[in-house]
Amino acid sequence: MRTLTIALCALLLTCGVHVAQDAPETPWVERTDNVMIPMRDGNSLAANVLLPAKRGQYPCILVQTPYNKNFMGRELGGEIGRGSEVAWARFDRENYAYVFVDWRGFFGSRKASQGVNQRTWKRGQDGYDCVEWCAKQDWCNGKIGTWGGSALGKQQFDTAAEQPPSLVCAAPLIAYQGTRYESYFEGHVLLDEHVKTLDKVGFGVGKLARENRRPDQLIWSIARNRSYVPDKIDVPCLMVSGWWDNYPTDVIEQFNDLQAKGGKRARTSKLVMGPWSHTAVDIAEQGDAKFDKAADWSTDVTLKFFDYYLRGITDNGYEKIPAVNVYQCGEDRWLGGESWAKLCGKPAPWHLHADGSISTSQPPAATIETPLTRQYKYDPKNPSPTIGGRNLPPQTHGPKDVAGIAKRKDVLVYETAALEKPLAIRGEVELTVWFTCNRVDTDIHARLCDDDGKQTLLVAETIQRAKYRDGKKAQPLKPGEVYSVTLRFTPHAYTWREGHKLKLIITGGNAPRYEPNSHTGDDAIDKAEALDVEVTLLHDAKHATIIKLPVP
Repeated sequence: MRTLTIALCALLLTCGVHVAQDAPETPWVERTDNVMIPMRDGNSLAANVLLPAKRGQYPCILVQTPYNKNFMGRELGGEIGRGSEVAWARFDRENYAYVFVDWRGFFGSRKASQGVNQRTWKRGQDGYDCVEWCAKQDWCNGKIGTWGGSALGKQQFDTAAEQPPSLVCAAPLIAYQGTRYESYFEGHVLLDEHVKTLDKVGFGVGKLARENRRPDQLIWSIARNRSYVPDKIDVPCLMVSGWWDNYPTDVIEQFNDLQAKGGKRARTSKLVMGPWSHTAVDIAEQGDAKFDKAADWSTDVTLKFFDYYLRGITDNGYEKIPAVNVYQCGEDRWLGGESWAKLCGKPAPWHLHADGSISTSQPPAATIETPLTRQYKYDPKNPSPTIGGRNLPPQTHGPKDVAGIAKRKDVLVYETAALEKPLAIRGEVELTVWFTCNRVDTDIHARLCDDDGKQTLLVAETIQRAKYRDGKKAQPLKPGEVYSVTLRFTPHAYTWREGHKLKLIITGGNAPRYEPNSHTGDDAIDKAEALDVEVTLLHDAKHATIIKLPVP
């Protein structure tokens, strides 16, 4: 009997091995839509999975989006991460798996937001769970990278801050981490059209911004401290932005903080700043200008970045790419360095004169006969229009021709003589204006332009609300008294060529980019109560209106 039992067991084992060897493999499917990824709270997020044609185990690039995963990817003809239209077509489909996930509360993952405790839940936690789910799939080798722009880029930072073990690298485009006052205000003026656009795409930030207009309100310090944690990130990041992007200041700040405060691996991050606007990264045509050497440049770097970290290809040239890469507009060339600060120029003062000129010469003293002033009258009900700049569609964006604005009666125009040699800047331009006005508040808006005799290209612009001239506390103006405000432009790298003129256009606003000032002292516009304003700029030795150019 014992012999029979042993024989039967041997037969069963033999059959079992034979059955296991002959069992059919799970079918290899190159594309699977609406895969449900389980989250730690019991909900699931919807994802589309794209695999190479050949069965195997691959590194995975994860993209988390609030803009509908079904619009992501070459097969659907859509864009991904707001890069160039050809960027996704160049991505490697033979050696990578791709997973596109709808954010919780959006599109295929809409139901996952039901019953969520908003006090304890963080979107980065969902990113962690997605990363680790991808790493455990039989088609994955356990290495995960992330990619995407704008909101998709913010999510990458939040995911990295949760430190999922399988996350190897991240490539956030046109994005920085967290929420802050400066996300919705510039110079303490509401970015009106920007906020409205964010509301239209489902982020619902308008109420927060419009009910909390003062920079010193506690909600802004809490929001920033809780959401901005570069010290918790410990993976190499490839950050990409542009001079006409919505957030060049914030992107550079994030990069600097990763280098200084991030984990050991995060300190190897790299930065690319091109001549691009928010929705046109890697595209040569920008506004009314063209930058041929910027086409697809960041895509080239991104492909090397992923191959270097996810596939271990260390001889592809990625190591030789500098930590900081900037496009010098006007010279149409890329520059590299180990830090942004070391690439920046030193402030060189140029003076705005009462005759409308800009030069390095000092202004004379004012006299009763020669007061050295200029004046404009501005009506917030007929504001200077938004043309180009750091905007989201449907507004125009990039270096547009603003020659028409220079002809308006409510502007002051200043310009250099035709330059005898090129004038380069790299860094942040500052403009200090001395003025009087007849109201308790006003906005000072400036456009920095390049005039080649055929068009007046918008290089940069900014604005400052006068009652917040100290940066924090509201201090209404006393009509007729002299005040100064300093306007700070976002970082830039630009060269005015020989024969061109550097031009400044100063006025009281720019709508719909910025919410107009009522000139009544109220933070919000009330068109029924809005007043026009008369602003007088001073240009004498005691009240020198100065533009500081960061000349390298």
